[in-house]
Parts: sequence; structure tokens; C-alpha cells
Amino acid sequence: MINAGAPDSWEFEFDEQPVLLELVDSQPVVTAIVRSTNRIGGLTIERAGGGSQVGKINWTLQGFAAQGVVLLAGEGGCGKTSLMYRAAESIQEGDLFLNEVEVRKGDVLVIQGDEPRRTAENKFRRMGLKQSFSISYPDPPLDTDALSKVIRSGDFSTIIIDSATSLLTGERQETSDESFVRMLYNINKLCEQQGVLAIITTHLNKPIDGQLRKTVTIHDISGRAGIAAAVTDIWAVWRDPNPRWENHYNMICLGKRNCRKDEVWLLQGGDEDYYWEIKETSDGILPQETLLQSQKIKLLLTDSKKEMNLTEISKQLGTSYEVARRICSDLYDQGLINRTPVKKTGRGRPSYLYGIFPI
Repeated sequence: MINAGAPDSWEFEFDEQPVLLELVDSQPVVTAIVRSTNRIGGLTIERAGGGSQVGKINWTLQGFAAQGVVLLAGEGGCGKTSLMYRAAESIQEGDLFLNEVEVRKGDVLVIQGDEPRRTAENKFRRMGLKQSFSISYPDPPLDTDALSKVIRSGDFSTIIIDSATSLLTGERQETSDESFVRMLYNINKLCEQQGVLAIITTHLNKPIDGQLRKTVTIHDISGRAGIAAAVTDIWAVWRDPNPRWENHYNMICLGKRNCRKDEVWLLQGGDEDYYWEIKETSDGILPQETLLQSQKIKLLLTDSKKEMNLTEISKQLGTSYEVARRICSDLYDQGLINRTPVKKTGRGRPSYLYGIFPI
């Protein structure tokens, strides 16, 4: 083991691959792969595999939104504005979002273009906000140069823009224009560089022939198809046509980078105080239970001092094989645990043993 200079980080060679270890919550975590690079004709070229920051996702809302631009699409009247106000409150206060989702506390700015000040203030009163986030009511279209200065200022960890249609379009630009896609791309790039989350609400195309919406796909997002490639992640929310409880809404991840594609959160909204919570998820495990099972897996592998397969892990934890597989895959992606392929004869998908990275 070679000390790399920082008191809590080391350069370590594992499986003939130099990596950087850092202590996170007193546990060694693989945070980077140390790789050699070469420059040819102005291009920096390196060996593929792992990336420079192994599995590091700087979640602001765990499993929902990290740095960069996240689109939240929904039909008019589906509650996406009050949902984002609750997200802003959770981040500003440092409380759970949707009564389940861990947050990274920070200052929030809401840029409101869809509803006037009086409507918003009436909504805030009904919500009984715990702590006031910052809000602005600019005349549309939003000055993107001013937005860039706000992103670079470092004053806000999260900026919520409601909505793309009211604030980012105008006489010279619509969501169907290529210039709109380029603008989103530039905002996304700047947010990632500055470590800022920008949540931008947008609209869904109306269902064909007025049919009730049963699900949402990427093709339902209003605007040019290239929008999906210009942002970090996209979520969509809609009212369930066959509700299992009062004010039953569904929210689906449409990809593409951090959230788990096609994961659905089954929500309940409340008109009395605009309260929102997760009732169920499509994979059957709520965010707080996922967090608990992740902690149990790390503790199990630490105490066992040996690598274990998914069948053993799921049996020890009393959970399903699929839940163990998903959580172990996520922990591996984050560099919190290691995995070793099991040698086998013949072809076919390999199986793995999981363990805590050696120190």
C-alpha cells in the first residue's frame, strides 16, 4: 500500500489494477481508477473500464435526482408543481422527500413561471412550509445568461425551474426546436461542472383520442426527440386511471444516467395540504428499506470476512434473490463492495462472489 499524500486516501493495486481508496464512514471505498493516458493528435486516450470516479453519484434526492438537469414531465393539473415545492422544502430543511427519500441538504431556488405570485403564496400557506426556500418570478422568457450566473454563484445547490414551456421558450424558440435542445444541453453541462442540480418541469403530449394514460414513455415528452439526450435523467408523473387509493399518482424513471430506468414510484397526493408520499414501488422495496438492506449487506460482508454469492446473501438477510442482486449491483457500482467472477467451464453469463474491498 502506497500513501498517495492525503491522510485518508491510498493508492492500492488490486487485480493488477491501480485504484484509489478513500475512507468513507470509516470504510475503504474505491473512488477512482489510477490509469495512464496518452495524447494523439490532440485527443486524450486511455484504457476503457471503470471511469475516473468509480460509482460516485452525488445524489441530492437519493435515487431520484443528482447533479445536472433532471426533467419532470406531467400533464397539466397532475400536481408536479406542488411535488417540486415539497422537494424544495425537503432539500432546504434536510428532511425526507416523499417520507422515504434521503436528501442532501442545501439552499434551493425556485424559478416560477407557471403560476403567479399570489397563487404560489396561497399554496405555500396551505402547505405550511417548515422553512422558506428562495423563489423568483421572472418575466418570460428566462434570461439564460442570468441563469448561468446563478448556477455559477455557488449560492444554491438546487434550482427548480417551473416550467420549460413558460420560461425557456418564447416567440423565437419552442420545445420542438433544435436550439431548445442545445440550450438544455448547455444548462446540463454547466450544472454538472458546478455540482448543481436543476429540476425542470415540462409537459406530456396528450394521449391519442383522449384515452386514459396507463403509462408514459420517452415519446410522450413534449418537444423534440433530442431532449432526452440533452439532460441527465427524466421522470414523468401521471394520475393512475385505476386508483388503488385516493389521489393515486405514478412516477416513472425514463432514464438515462442515474435513476433506474422503468422504476415506478406509486404516490399519494393530498389536496388538503399538498402532501406527497411514496406508498409502493414497482420492485416492492421502499427507499428506506433499500437503505437498511444496503447497510445490512455491508455489515454482513464485513463480519463474514469472506466473499459470498447472492443466494447466501439473500438467505442471510431474509430477502429475495432479486433484491439482493439489485442492491449488491448498486453497492458495487458505488465502489462500496467488491465482486469476483466465479470460474466456470463453458460459455454463459458468469456468477459472482461479493465481499468488502481489502485494506
